[in-house]
Amino acid sequence: MPLRNLPEEFEGAKLVQISDLHCGPLVSQRQLHALVKAVNQLAPDFIVITGDFVTFPSRRDTRLAATICGQLKARTAVLACLGNHDYGVWHPNGLGGNRKCADALADQLSQRGVIPLRNACRVIFRGEAVLQFVGVDDYWTRHYDAQEAFDLAAPETPTIALAHNPDAAVELAAWKPDWVLAGHTHGQATPDTRFWNMAYPTRHKRFVAGGYRVGPRTRLYVSRGIGGSFFRPARQCPEIAFFTMSRAKTPQQDEMPNRLDTQPTAGLHL
Repeated sequence: MPLRNLPEEFEGAKLVQISDLHCGPLVSQRQLHALVKAVNQLAPDFIVITGDFVTFPSRRDTRLAATICGQLKARTAVLACLGNHDYGVWHPNGLGGNRKCADALADQLSQRGVIPLRNACRVIFRGEAVLQFVGVDDYWTRHYDAQEAFDLAAPETPTIALAHNPDAAVELAAWKPDWVLAGHTHGQATPDTRFWNMAYPTRHKRFVAGGYRVGPRTRLYVSRGIGGSFFRPARQCPEIAFFTMSRAKTPQQDEMPNRLDTQPTAGLHL
């Protein structure tokens, strides 16, 4: 994970990304507890969770998701953004929305040591060295506000942005974060049919899984996620993405193709 201007104090820092837990009837608690164990064994400095903690907005599932995520252990911080299912939303027009679910989930995550970034920036210090994380609310909700999220972000500080829906990445690239980490797709593009384009419209169908260049300064990584949702069963899952931070030293070292093909790593069986 090359980042411009990365201070020496953060060189070699380990970051784990997980996404789309979909805690509830579609994903077993046994699988989620195995996920926590696998992540903790990696001993990361940072853990980020890129949304869709639950499938259906219920008190039971939000409590369960927060309890499970509260067991994740990072040396420095566990950070998160929310996804469309965390608002109960299954359509860009906000159908099925339930704001109380998102508020309750964010509160419960905070109580368990997970930092929810809802159009917000969090600065991490190591001595005088600085790294920042910026998180936006879900792209399908009326609460998404990239301007608010980046208002307090320092432009030249190495920045990792969290956004559940990769469709947001093109817009977020205007603020020049080094990376945007997303999920939402479950490793597959929706079919280009009239039904899917109405029920589950996607602006950038090329953002399916793995790494992409979305601007002169910004990379996007799309996780396949952990669990399947009702309409989008998990493909090539579960995925735990493991990054090692490094300083981008020259333009040549900073080059990346428009599409970086990635394949699931064998050995993770939850």
